[in-house]
Amino acid sequence: MGGWLGVLLLLVIASVLIGSRLADWPLATALGALFLVYAGILVWARRRRYVYFRPLAPGVAAWPGEVLPDDPPPPAGLDMADLIPIRASGWFTVEGKRQYYVDLDAGYQTVPSREHMILARVYQSRFLVMGRWPEREIGWWYIFFGPAMVRRVQVGRLHFGARPRPAVQLTYGPDVKTQETILVAFDNLTAFKKVWADLIVDTTPGTIPAN
Repeated sequence: MGGWLGVLLLLVIASVLIGSRLADWPLATALGALFLVYAGILVWARRRRYVYFRPLAPGVAAWPGEVLPDDPPPPAGLDMADLIPIRASGWFTVEGKRQYYVDLDAGYQTVPSREHMILARVYQSRFLVMGRWPEREIGWWYIFFGPAMVRRVQVGRLHFGARPRPAVQLTYGPDVKTQETILVAFDNLTAFKKVWADLIVDTTPGTIPAN
């Protein structure tokens, strides 16, 4: 959508110049400056993959009226019956394919072997007549990581959309050279505490279970 909005703004500038026969250059200049600002914001957002995670110290509000716990919850492992609703951003895989997604509606689960799973499904959707999901990206996507792969866990606030949400930033990988980061956001503190407590089970002396 970012590209489509940029093209639309350029068309507006061109129509102003053509319609006024270059006489209305102050308006065209202002629109040109707006386009440069928009392009700069778009580049910044792409570098951050359209989400902004802000680590929070304990006791700071996750959003108005909600405060993160002063200490990590007691370690508590989940079982196969638990599938916690989350919003996930990171690299997903399926059948040899790999794709980065932002803020997917997903579920978090840990099986008795302590392997963690994030399951998300991309549905066919459209935005007006300009944007739609590519067919190759439709369907189920997954993130898997074992307990020994947990490298770093931070809690904080994720900015994406109209309001910030409590979130966990998880760094995982088989070693420090092949690490990846997942951002997991929650609509309520109950789900947030469950996932946080589950991940603490697998933290080692080299990890950071809290800020």
